[in-house]
Amino acid sequence: MRIKCFSFIPAALLAALLTGVLFLSSCGESESKTLDEPNEVVSSGVPEIDELTRLLRENPEDPDLFHQRAAVYYDRGVLRESIRDWTRAIQLDSLNPEYYHRLSDAYMDDNAPMLAIETMEEVVELHPQRIPSLLKLGEFYLIMGSYDEAIQAFNRVIIESPNHPDALFMKGVTFRDQGDTTRAIRFLQAALAADPDITDAYLMLGHIFMERGSDLARRYFDNAIRIEPDNPLVYHARAHFLHLTDRLDEALEEYGKMHVQFPSYAEAFYNTGLIYMELDSLDEAYRMFNMTTQIRPTFSRAYFYKGRVHERRGDLQRALHEYEQALNLSPRFQQAEEAIQRVNYQMGLDS
Repeated sequence: MRIKCFSFIPAALLAALLTGVLFLSSCGESESKTLDEPNEVVSSGVPEIDELTRLLRENPEDPDLFHQRAAVYYDRGVLRESIRDWTRAIQLDSLNPEYYHRLSDAYMDDNAPMLAIETMEEVVELHPQRIPSLLKLGEFYLIMGSYDEAIQAFNRVIIESPNHPDALFMKGVTFRDQGDTTRAIRFLQAALAADPDITDAYLMLGHIFMERGSDLARRYFDNAIRIEPDNPLVYHARAHFLHLTDRLDEALEEYGKMHVQFPSYAEAFYNTGLIYMELDSLDEAYRMFNMTTQIRPTFSRAYFYKGRVHERRGDLQRALHEYEQALNLSPRFQQAEEAIQRVNYQMGLDS
């Protein structure tokens, strides 16, 4: 889905300071959207925030200053304060759509999706033909599974701009999520006719045709690679297609190229290990799973399959250790839990 994400800047100490000295109220689904600026002068410990606070005391009716400070809070993951400031910016300038967009993002990230949708509905009411707002509203409806409302929002974009690639793409995504792959294909292909460089549309079409058992899938994955040759996900999609269609030699060759081009992409090593497991090449499988856990020490399924290799070799003690690692990383990993019980039974350790 073509939704931009804002990066979170790790700063545990900063967050703790901000939580202690700046959070003046909680902000949940039921709270009021109107929050007041504190009167006392308190340093946040962040020069950028302190400077904006100083400017706001001199210019308390400047909505853009609230907007700027909200953005700083948001980038640092301090959502409640960003919500307060964007709410105040809207109170001062109720016609600026950017404030609504950013406030809705903060609500969504703060697990208040209905407030996010209400915020976007407000801006769409103010600007009923504004395409970015209609698209965002439609995306939020889609996230919440309100498919009819999402389609209505995207249709309003198409009325304004009949060949708008994002609206066509998002309609395709909505139909895909509803399980209507026929209409999904039609709108995804229409989106590509309007903009041939939508990587996600190629990937989605590839997966739909792969699920249908059609070799057309490979053509779409090839096009995704053409558009984004430096993106490991597009190569992974093609290699996975080769794996699922039992072209194991081709899949191994594809993953082998990924090991060289994307040496830190753990999934390529993991999937290679799965193929070697199918081929009963246990030494190679273990080597791939071990590489996976070296690259990503929290990859629980790779530990699980390391355990499977040891179990198939008859080394139950090492198998148990790997299964326990997998379960420690993913406490709800049912297969790992069952494997531990099975190995304990074989070792005579069951209660």
